[in-house]
Amino acid sequence: MRLVLNAPPGFGKSRLIARLAAAGRSLIFVRSHLEGLQMAKYVAEHGASAGLLFGRKALCPFGAESGAKCLELRELGVCKARSKNVWPLVFDIGEIYKRGACPYEALHASGREKDVVVLPLAYLSKVSNISAVADLFEDLDFVALDEAHNLLSTVEVQDGELYSRKYCIEGGGVLICLILPLVGEVVSRVRSLIAASASITRPFSDIFSSFLDAQYVEVNRLPWGENLDIDFIPLQVRYHTRLRGEYVSRIVERVRTVYNYYRKVIVFMPNRELAEYYSAKIQDLPVSDKPLGDIDHVIITYYGSPISEGINLNVRAGVLVGFPIPNIKSRDLWLKVKILKRLGYGGYKYAVLFTALSHVIQAVGRVLRGLKTERKYILLIDDRFAVYRHLLPPYLAL
Repeated sequence: MRLVLNAPPGFGKSRLIARLAAAGRSLIFVRSHLEGLQMAKYVAEHGASAGLLFGRKALCPFGAESGAKCLELRELGVCKARSKNVWPLVFDIGEIYKRGACPYEALHASGREKDVVVLPLAYLSKVSNISAVADLFEDLDFVALDEAHNLLSTVEVQDGELYSRKYCIEGGGVLICLILPLVGEVVSRVRSLIAASASITRPFSDIFSSFLDAQYVEVNRLPWGENLDIDFIPLQVRYHTRLRGEYVSRIVERVRTVYNYYRKVIVFMPNRELAEYYSAKIQDLPVSDKPLGDIDHVIITYYGSPISEGINLNVRAGVLVGFPIPNIKSRDLWLKVKILKRLGYGGYKYAVLFTALSHVIQAVGRVLRGLKTERKYILLIDDRFAVYRHLLPPYLAL
């Protein structure tokens, strides 16, 4: 079984991965340590024990980036951890530290002993990273790549990396390489594989199926989709219009209207600067750039922000302002386009449109949790949502 699985938020992709992984020797790659901790808990629900191998900075309560910084914090008395063992092992950084152990050391000490190991997707981005965990790929039964859409990205590679140059291009004195082909090579001998995402819709599936040597499977039905309302305003939100007074007024007015009805709202803007600009325009509302729990407020963030993917939010409505086409002035973007064209794929399609659609789907996913118990609302503000409607999943039909 080798599958590229596209399924909407709420389908239970993570729980499916955990159930399959619990049956044998498995590696699960996820985007963030928070998702990793959650995945380890799901694995435990199926009677297996998972190890978690994330970086020191992610697992240290004080963000220590190296062993030297860790030692410094201990010597200063800032970090009071005195052990690398905790029993029973819990997948909660704060609780591990509360019990007197270092979360990074405790999780790594037990991690390689487990049949199921959870790691960051970043381990698959470079040959040098993969070599650090190469031993874990021996005699594997199953590999899962969660949020697999992130693999269609590029990374800067050093000359010493053993990386096929056909997947790379030089630009600005550095070597930029596509990650997905390398991942395909690494997992080629694994018997069972699932690459799961809500963002790999059918129009973009062939590149993933090809490099991962996997069959594409699509689940179109959104669980409890009857509780989702979609609205659309064909405003031409562009670089030269989005700060015009009439555009700002219309967008702010709609955000206020949505807040007055739904009370817990998240707004996505094209970039951080615009998010800050619009936040200043609606200071009469309770506005924040981060989730504030179960109180009425408006989160104003941007596509691709730390809370735009993989985080469950307590919101009832989402407003997506602008269709998130990547910055076309980006050098790395056009280098990626050239690599994809060299490999026989549409560079603009996969580097530009796929990135935009992925941002949209992930943003919408922050709202869709809890559809079973309450009605949710999505407002799409940009005429290009209609232009590219054929690329959107069915549950976002306009």
